[in-house]
Amino acid sequence: MEFIMPVFALIATPAVRIRSDGCAILKALPMEHLGARGMTEARTLTEISTAVTLYGERTAGAHPGRSFSISVHIRRGDRKPRGFDAAYRTGALGTDRWVLMVDNDADGARILHGRSAAETGNMASCKGDVA
Repeated sequence: MEFIMPVFALIATPAVRIRSDGCAILKALPMEHLGARGMTEARTLTEISTAVTLYGERTAGAHPGRSFSISVHIRRGDRKPRGFDAAYRTGALGTDRWVLMVDNDADGARILHGRSAAETGNMASCKGDVA
């Protein structure tokens, strides 16, 4: 019996986390994408995470200063690896590694609509932050 490798689509969407009353809210522009969709075959969560990292690094290089999240979609009819849903939901796949944290809606709007990270003074990377 031949094993069919699951195929995943990776899509970078402009997004920011906005601090608000002790929590952080993710705001995204779901109908906009940065660059081309990435396609990858993967059997394990580690392979998916590696593909997300490579795709994110390419996207960040092509769109310096942009804040974005990566969504991962499996091809219809394919089977997800065990634990995929939980890993995706908790951020263990690294999909939000390139999302920037801002303090207010105005800064978030500027970043979402194309201003570079260097142009906004009061934001910090969301890497390592827990919302």
